[in-house]
Amino acid sequence: MKFLLTIVLVASQLIMIACQPDSEIVLPSQAVATNPKVTVSDWVTIDASVWAASPKAPQLHMAGFVDSCVTNSVVESGLVVAFYRHSSGEAVYALPISFGKQSISFTYYAMNDKGIISFQQKAGETIDGDFRWVVVPKEAAKQVDWTNYDAVKQELGLTE
Repeated sequence: MKFLLTIVLVASQLIMIACQPDSEIVLPSQAVATNPKVTVSDWVTIDASVWAASPKAPQLHMAGFVDSCVTNSVVESGLVVAFYRHSSGEAVYALPISFGKQSISFTYYAMNDKGIISFQQKAGETIDGDFRWVVVPKEAAKQVDWTNYDAVKQELGLTE
C-alpha cells in the first residue's frame, strides 16, 4: 500500500511540474523556502518632462515608479539594483553613478508590500536616459555580480 501511495505521489508531482510554465519551475538547486524569482523591469525612459523637483529636498529632481515585486521581505533581506543608459549611447551603468558634477542615484522601499523605486538627480540640468531595475529576493541572491549589467544580462537571459 505504501508503495502504491508513493507512486501516486511522485506521479502527481511530475504532472504538476510538467504543467507549469518554464518561468515558474524551480530547480532543486534554486529551491529554498519560496520561489526565488528575480524580476526585471522594462527599460523606462526618463526625460526632462518626467523629472520633478522634490518637495522635501528642492536640490533634487526625482522620478518614481511603483513595483509590487519590491516587498517588505526584499527590502529587509533581498536586493534591488538599478541601471542607467544614456539615450545617445549603448553603455549601461550601475547606479549610483556620477558624470562630472551630476550624479544619479536611486532608492527603494516598501510600505505594506507596495514597492516604490525612486531615481534622484541633483538640481540643475538633468541627464536624460533609460532606467531599469532588477529585484532579487534573498533566495535568489547567488554568486552573481548584480552590479555588472553584462553578468546580470547573461544570468537572466535578457535580450534588449
